[in-house]
Amino acid sequence: MIRSLYFAPDGKIRTDVSQGEFVLLLGEDDGVLWVDMYGGDREQYKQLLETIFNFHSFAVDDALEQTHIPKVDDWGKYLYLVLFEIGFNQEGEELVFQDELDLFFGPGFLVTYHQDPIESLDRVWEICQRDPRYLKRGTPYLLYQIGASLVDGHLPVFDRIEVMIDELEDQILKVPREDVLERIFLLKRALLHIRRMMVPQQEVFSKLYHDEYLALDKNERYLYRNIYDHYVRLTDLMESLRELLVSSLEIHLSATNNRMNQVVKTLTIITTMFMPITFVTSFFGMNFFQKEVALTVWTGWLGLGISLLFILIIPIVMFLWMRRRAWM
Repeated sequence: MIRSLYFAPDGKIRTDVSQGEFVLLLGEDDGVLWVDMYGGDREQYKQLLETIFNFHSFAVDDALEQTHIPKVDDWGKYLYLVLFEIGFNQEGEELVFQDELDLFFGPGFLVTYHQDPIESLDRVWEICQRDPRYLKRGTPYLLYQIGASLVDGHLPVFDRIEVMIDELEDQILKVPREDVLERIFLLKRALLHIRRMMVPQQEVFSKLYHDEYLALDKNERYLYRNIYDHYVRLTDLMESLRELLVSSLEIHLSATNNRMNQVVKTLTIITTMFMPITFVTSFFGMNFFQKEVALTVWTGWLGLGISLLFILIIPIVMFLWMRRRAWM
């Protein structure tokens, strides 16, 4: 599917631009053309990008492959950028997902391509239709709005992960279950996945701010410093979440060890309490009902009663003694 927006020099916005008009509109001064392509036939997009916009075939192939990390390539009259949107996955094995957004940026035009719908991009698209001032300020400001929308879309993911970490800590302090460890490593893998994407994306906007490009006016580069600062803060937040997760893992292991120690302690106490009983029963053999020798006192009812009395009293005495020694 191909959709387009065009801000005319007279201040009007057109949404019904045909593909045949793209070449004519690219030549107009003070006009801004935004073409968005998603899904559909890649061969059609390849022909459109190479013949009408005259993008290099290498850059076009890169855009249609969708297997990159965030980057910016300088092709002289235009820039090719790869950015990503992060989202929280409600279903599936992974907690987060990422959608690639490829952009061709130059004076007076912006071409975007993505395979799946991108919520951050759709927000900017709707705003541009309502408010022509976003397109009036040119493609550098339009690129800034898309980057800012992507950054804003990262925040709910971090908030959700932070809530999950808090819930994990509460669960660990109550009862450290086995599935808690699995969820900890799931969150750890999600943060690592975000880091692999977000750090290069931060570098992209750093380059747009610091480096000089023919396709980008030097007076417009200050816009991307704000996005870069947002990514710096998000990186700090991500490191804080990683530290919280490591702390949760340590708390879980400590709680599990404490629980195991309590179990071993309880079993040791029970074993210790039954040791005298074992000695008494093994020493006498407990042969009270079949007289082998003439020891009527030890093999009669009196011996049985005394033995049972010892069996009952000794564990109680040992229990009270252990409590007094603060061993339990």
